[in-house]
Amino acid sequence: MKMDRRICDVFLTRYKKIYNPNKGYVYVIKVVRENETTHIQRYFEEFQELHNKLRLLFPTSQLPSFPSRFVIGRSRGEAAAERRKEELNGYVWHLIHAAPQVAECDLVYTFFHPFARDEKNVSNTTQSRPSDATWSVPVGTVGGEVKLSIAYKNDQLFIMVMHIRDLPLQDTNEPNPYVKMYLLPDPQKTTKRKTKVAKKTCNPTYNEMLVYDRIPKGDLQQREIWLSVLSEEGFWENILLGEVTIELRDLDLSHEKTCWFKLGSANQAN
Repeated sequence: MKMDRRICDVFLTRYKKIYNPNKGYVYVIKVVRENETTHIQRYFEEFQELHNKLRLLFPTSQLPSFPSRFVIGRSRGEAAAERRKEELNGYVWHLIHAAPQVAECDLVYTFFHPFARDEKNVSNTTQSRPSDATWSVPVGTVGGEVKLSIAYKNDQLFIMVMHIRDLPLQDTNEPNPYVKMYLLPDPQKTTKRKTKVAKKTCNPTYNEMLVYDRIPKGDLQQREIWLSVLSEEGFWENILLGEVTIELRDLDLSHEKTCWFKLGSANQAN
């Protein structure tokens, strides 16, 4: 803990299929510390090994219960991976909120410290963002700002896309911009929302409300908005004009939040 700084939050964002019959799925984990956020990858068996080692150090009464290794049906199927992700999220939440002698022990901090394989795959950790296979998205000149109004009430997240300003020209032509949005993590790709297309303008106005239902207040701390602005160019060749990632933990949603967000490239958005 002295080397890496205190862990504030741990959240399994998604899982990936590993083409190894002995492994099945690997889980991508977002680790939030006081000074930085990292992403690591761990297998279910490694979580199990961590728990077994913790049992040797601490009484069972001090540890959260560990998910069962056995599941009904195909133990390595996607449904089992999704179920285990939710169970493991519960496990690690209780683990990092356990008594300090457990939560802050070297064994826990070593487990969540990035390994060489995590550094190798760091470029893949941001791919919790869904991809659209129905079109290609070449990147044009990016820039501009988007104005959003974000509110939360009765387990519903309301995001009004109001205006965009100062989008860049594309080869001296004005774009045909529209907004596409996901609420991450989204392993099933069910949170995509889109606005209408504005024709030939760098400063479109939408005033369209995009709504997400059944979002418990406790989930807001682990959710983030991924917003991208694209230009519809026909023949499914859409041009990416800019994007931004907004972590809901950074917003005070006790009242409606309205402000401009700067659009950039994928690296800037992260």
